[in-house]
Amino acid sequence: MRKKTSEKLLKCVDDILSSLEMFRNFKGNSYISAKINNLCSDNMAALEKNSDSIKNKEYLELLDKFKESVSQISVGDASEISKRLKELISESVVYKVIFMPYKASMWDSLESIWMAADKAERCEALVVPITYYELDSNQNPVKKVNERDRFPEYVNTINDEEYDLENDLPDIIYIHNPYDNTNLVTRVDSRYYSWNLKKYCEKLVYVPYYKWVDGASSTSFKSAMYYADYTVQSSDDAVKRCVEASPEYAGVLGMENIVVRKAMEKKLINLGSPEVDKVLSLSKDNVPMPDDWKGKVIKSRVNVVYNTTLDEIFESRTFDKVKETLNFFKKNSEKAFVIWRPHPLMKQTLTSMLPNLTDEYDEIMNEFISGDYGVLDANPSMHYAMFWSDMYYGYKTSSMTELYKYTGKIVLEDAPKLTKFVSEQGAEDILSNLKENNVVSEPDCSLENIVDIIAGNDELKYGKHLELENSGSKINNYMLEKLCQEDET
Repeated sequence: MRKKTSEKLLKCVDDILSSLEMFRNFKGNSYISAKINNLCSDNMAALEKNSDSIKNKEYLELLDKFKESVSQISVGDASEISKRLKELISESVVYKVIFMPYKASMWDSLESIWMAADKAERCEALVVPITYYELDSNQNPVKKVNERDRFPEYVNTINDEEYDLENDLPDIIYIHNPYDNTNLVTRVDSRYYSWNLKKYCEKLVYVPYYKWVDGASSTSFKSAMYYADYTVQSSDDAVKRCVEASPEYAGVLGMENIVVRKAMEKKLINLGSPEVDKVLSLSKDNVPMPDDWKGKVIKSRVNVVYNTTLDEIFESRTFDKVKETLNFFKKNSEKAFVIWRPHPLMKQTLTSMLPNLTDEYDEIMNEFISGDYGVLDANPSMHYAMFWSDMYYGYKTSSMTELYKYTGKIVLEDAPKLTKFVSEQGAEDILSNLKENNVVSEPDCSLENIVDIIAGNDELKYGKHLELENSGSKINNYMLEKLCQEDET
């Protein structure tokens, strides 16, 4: 049963007990006694009517005993029986948990929580992909988008235009878009701004769609961090640095520092990363090789996923490093093959914020597609590239860089402004480092160094398996416990 129904039934039990007390005090008054009797009958009828929602045989047995003690006006017996009766009612609550992702490619930030909620007897979980708009350079909406049809087949989704949020009133809503009306490239429908969603649920939970990188990720303010009840972080560093950034958040909100800091201390909590759960679960069964990769991504070469991020283009303000990297693969196609994954919003972001680079990007893209030294990874999910590649090359601030580390395979962190350099370490030192730690950086190592070393050491292609606690289950259990604690107070 839903929480609101259980609250009504708990009130029925309390009202019956109160009625018995009143009956004892006014048993000489026939008018009041009749009123009390009717009230008891109505409340008892409600308890019987909802018995099917309480899947426990003990409930019906207790209810019969409760009725008997009430009919005998045995306040002590009724009070004692009511304690267990109320426990059974509370234990029968099923919480409505709604997931409201907006981009299918970011679903991994919520998926393991959804899986945990979907399996839990005390949850009814629904996935409602929400509508968003693509914006032009003046932040005007130019295209309405809903990616419901891009989610995995095993995820049963609901059309957001048909979902009656205002009347369903879920217990928990999970979101991964924190920007509300402030995003410059895409923007969710105003109905789904965090402060609007908060009106219709008990707990609004924001889970970032990127993996936090300790010491590197930005603490910049995102409105959902304040309006949500909780922001799930994946490290103590994330919690600490975001709390310390409270003065910046207070300035954006126009509020007192101390008020915002106290709110952040309560809302920010380290419960792990569902995205890591997803990486650890990857297999041939759930990420089969895309058809257009077959015969190209082969084990006789070193397959490198090259992730080009918005951050590195903003930092370098050129595509020089990108062109140099792709040229390496073009010249070394016998030993290396690139799975190139530019950020899915690269073209839109350039058009909006760096229009002088748009034509050059188009030229690079056209040349790459017409070549035969790599494949373009335009899949909504990054996991195909993560699973089928042998190593990773990308900027250290990217959440994909951080997530790839959990594959146990080699990560080379890119220095965007550094071109045509010579490695500062020799091959033997690099190999020794790789056997201890799967993460290396430029300029200590170059892409050519790492490719050569992996080509001569096949075991490095497979990585080291990691065993970690499932964050989705941890998050789901934590939020349910918070709801149960509030029900008891």
